[in-house]
Amino acid sequence: MISPMSFCIAFSYRSVFTLLLLLSLSLHAFCQAPAATAPSPSASRPTAPVPNANPAAGPLSAAAARSQAAQKEVGEQFSRGWGKKLQAGGTTAVVQLLVSMFGAIFVFERIFNLRRNKIIPAGLGAKARQLWKDGDFEQLENLEKTTPCTLSRAISWVARHRHASYGDVSMGVADIIAQELEVHHQLAYPMGVVATLEPLLGLLGMILGMIQTFEVVALAGALGNPAQLAGGISEALITTGLGLALAIPFLSLFHFFKSRTNMFGSRLEKEMTGLLSDWFLSRGATDAP
Repeated sequence: MISPMSFCIAFSYRSVFTLLLLLSLSLHAFCQAPAATAPSPSASRPTAPVPNANPAAGPLSAAAARSQAAQKEVGEQFSRGWGKKLQAGGTTAVVQLLVSMFGAIFVFERIFNLRRNKIIPAGLGAKARQLWKDGDFEQLENLEKTTPCTLSRAISWVARHRHASYGDVSMGVADIIAQELEVHHQLAYPMGVVATLEPLLGLLGMILGMIQTFEVVALAGALGNPAQLAGGISEALITTGLGLALAIPFLSLFHFFKSRTNMFGSRLEKEMTGLLSDWFLSRGATDAP
């Protein structure tokens, strides 16, 4: 019989590839959409010479016109919305978004499955004590089916091995709890991986963008157009900012779910220690049928 936790793990890993495929196709179409880019200085420059009242001021007026055109281009570049800026991030930004969506799957999985009623429901320990006291061991053995959770699986295992010694039962319960908690830790681990990859991908995108920017400047000669240099650097920094913006929440969620798992583990060990003490160490509890 497949446990709910195993089914959840299988569902997460099987569905993630289908979701990533669909998302990659949609993001590829989004990034390939024609963006409204600012006109180049050569296209915006008039073909006819600008008349000047003073012929000696011709070179100065031409330089002023080019400066104004460059300033206009820079203003249009920085006034673009974040959607256009993400498009300027290129393939690296697409990969960053796909990685974050992969991590978001495990975030939602943890939100729905890392709950108290799936690990140590309230009142279950008292119910198990009463069943043990009444001698209803058959119901204790089926407790993991009627109330599926980590605590009920440990209690059912104890009920099936109630004739064993306290040391053997205690070691078996410890193994069951450790295995269950390890599954919970593994399901939170992808969030830590995403938090680590996002800044590295952002740094890679920045380096690639800077290389492309300086190649454009080198081809333009001298310092080229300052607007191209500023715009290229701005686009190169987009992936870095995106990586940090995505890494911070994923790192926070990773430590949150890790701490929550450890908290439930401590409560679970405390509850099972109390049950085993009542059943095996208290007076008369060792005479279980």
